[in-house]
Amino acid sequence: MKKLGITLFIATLFVSCSLSKVEKSARKTVDGNWMLNSVTYDAQGVFNTTLFDDVTTSCFEDSQWFFRSNNSTGTYNIINPDCSTGVRYYRWAANEIGKDTGDFEFTMKFTDEKKKDLQGKTGFRMKMKYLDDNSMQITQTIQFEGKPFNINLNFTRTTL
Repeated sequence: MKKLGITLFIATLFVSCSLSKVEKSARKTVDGNWMLNSVTYDAQGVFNTTLFDDVTTSCFEDSQWFFRSNNSTGTYNIINPDCSTGVRYYRWAANEIGKDTGDFEFTMKFTDEKKKDLQGKTGFRMKMKYLDDNSMQITQTIQFEGKPFNINLNFTRTTL
């Protein structure tokens, strides 16, 4: 009887931790190579922002991104020669907010080449505002002058 109880507990835990069909579909769509074409804002003006405590938004334009869905890892490569160029490694997730809503929380945490966390419990939480086979928009909301301020990362799929 004790073995049956443990087996049921493990089975319940496995089912509760699995991804929904919508999450699996989104992860499959994200999988692959992307280019971050532009960074836009939901407000008018000129802004000097740094993304992910790394480099300014202008450095991210035309950066090359890779998302691997089977182990939730990826890289981005800053190629602008006026910036600190090179490959950065991260772990990512796209989790549905609510059930069957189609709204996703996108999280990203930096790692080294061997997938070891670099910043402890620190990471970045964003919203996936749009996703289809060829384009994606991820939005980071920060506080600016006491109000929410959106930074939009606009991607297109590439074939590298």
